[in-house]
Amino acid sequence: MKILQILGIALISFSLITGGFIFFAKATHADEMVLPYAYDIIEQSAAVKLLPEQPGLLVATVRNTGALAWSIPNLSLHSVYFTGIDGRASSFATSIWAAANTQVSVHPTNTKTEVRPNDTFTFYIPLQAPLRPAIYQEDFHVYIGDKIVAGEDLKWLITVGDILEQQTLAYNKEIKIWLDTQRLWVVENGVVLLDTPISSGKAGYATPKGSYTILNHIDTAYSSPYRLWMDNWMALKRGKYGFTGYGLHALPYWKVRPGNRIEGEVKDGRLYTNGKLYEDYAHLGKPMSHGCVRLGIAASKVLYDWATNGTPVTIA
Repeated sequence: MKILQILGIALISFSLITGGFIFFAKATHADEMVLPYAYDIIEQSAAVKLLPEQPGLLVATVRNTGALAWSIPNLSLHSVYFTGIDGRASSFATSIWAAANTQVSVHPTNTKTEVRPNDTFTFYIPLQAPLRPAIYQEDFHVYIGDKIVAGEDLKWLITVGDILEQQTLAYNKEIKIWLDTQRLWVVENGVVLLDTPISSGKAGYATPKGSYTILNHIDTAYSSPYRLWMDNWMALKRGKYGFTGYGLHALPYWKVRPGNRIEGEVKDGRLYTNGKLYEDYAHLGKPMSHGCVRLGIAASKVLYDWATNGTPVTIA
């Protein structure tokens, strides 16, 4: 009888200890599931309609769902590509924006010093509409310093001007290039997902206007006449004439040895990074090429992955 009692007590003790371990494991696992920095979107303003060059405002309230507090001085919104990649320069940026038109700083009327877990915070994003009418999509993400905060991108549709003439869509996807303003549009279902600066042909090498399609994709092409490498190359085809000799690509570069160069240094308008010296890095947005259409390094990769062979390209 005593043996059975001892065994019963041992089993109960073992069950309690095991249960304690299970509870501890579950509690620990639950704590690990809470990310250090995360947010949910609580509310955001509706789609906006503006006149060309008219100022506007976007408003978004988010909740800190992470384990750590947000330091307000380090808190910002970054305008990101529609793929979620950071570093997009927005055509709606105002002088209040910072860091080469990629970040929106916190509104100056804010009196908080930090946003604690489960607290909410409201961003106010001032806008300045571009000149050209269209329906644009603007995408943003929350950052703490250089750390991305886990959460869904903030997105808005912004109508600029009267776009009735653009309502009849001929293509699901289309690339539009405006030589007068040195801009390229990525257009999907009538919405401009990306409005980014380019460099077309300089004097004597003018990029010809017209209608084209994307002929091919080459990860890295090489120009023998100029001894330059071109990432994210997409050749342009024109009707019955086939390949035109022109293409869309990232800023061209030379492969060089470091020497006295500093990583990330821009000198004489050229960027040095990872053994590559990018030509006319500081002059993007001005006609600088020998006829091709150059894009920024990140923007060219976004376009390269988005555009399929046969995508229509209009140069106007």
